[in-house]
Amino acid sequence: MRILFLLLAILALNSCASRYSLNKLEAGPQSSQKITKKFKIAYIGFNTFKSTKHKNPEGKVEFEAVAEQDSRTLREPIGGSYPIPGENKPNGLRKDISQEKVMGFARSYLSVTGPTGIKELEKFLEIAKGPEGYSYSLRNLPYDYYIVGLHSPVFEKPRNAAYGFLSVFSSLLSVVTIGILPSYEAYEANTLVRIYDKNLNLLKEFEYDNDYSVWRALWIPPNPKECGIGSLTCLGMFSPVVRTNPSIVFEAGSAKMSADLNDYIANLK
Repeated sequence: MRILFLLLAILALNSCASRYSLNKLEAGPQSSQKITKKFKIAYIGFNTFKSTKHKNPEGKVEFEAVAEQDSRTLREPIGGSYPIPGENKPNGLRKDISQEKVMGFARSYLSVTGPTGIKELEKFLEIAKGPEGYSYSLRNLPYDYYIVGLHSPVFEKPRNAAYGFLSVFSSLLSVVTIGILPSYEAYEANTLVRIYDKNLNLLKEFEYDNDYSVWRALWIPPNPKECGIGSLTCLGMFSPVVRTNPSIVFEAGSAKMSADLNDYIANLK
């Protein structure tokens, strides 16, 4: 009987509606600066991720984050575009840029995305595996600037230990009350935007705080609407997979990000 009650309680909790409370960054007054100079700007990243499950060689289940190439949170790149594979045929490799600099550029990106970010980088870099490891070379492409967007952490991460305890405690209370008392979760999220010149010199960094929280209960109004009762995409802590941060978390700051990029690009020489 106890096992049946527990199963029903967990089922009820996972059937709860979810309400995301997002950090909507204020963009401030609309900038009067206009981009008058025409630059060739390539945008890299700004992806979110999905969680996949697989078994390692030892037979243990592991979760891996895979970049969703079509889920760009900055949907309208300012003054540039997201190049597609093969869009620009490279004119050889940039021999004037050291492999150490290109490697640093690649590693700063892959340190967040993991191996799933290689596909994105291969549009701009030639990556070769040799006897002593990987080598990186910048393709000779017609871009003046590269703008890189990184969302982290990839998987949900409580803001601190206290919030982690609160999430577990409130979720257990919600289970006991079959979803009448709400559960509460608070997660860390941030966006780092880096602007490089054509020689991979770092010109500017912008950082954005995207921390968010989630309330879950049977009676709570969902936000977004697809997180209503019974949604399988917005499960709580009893989800059968390790969850990644959803795209809406980072999209909430896109207006501020666009304004900052517009002002910076408008002053480029």
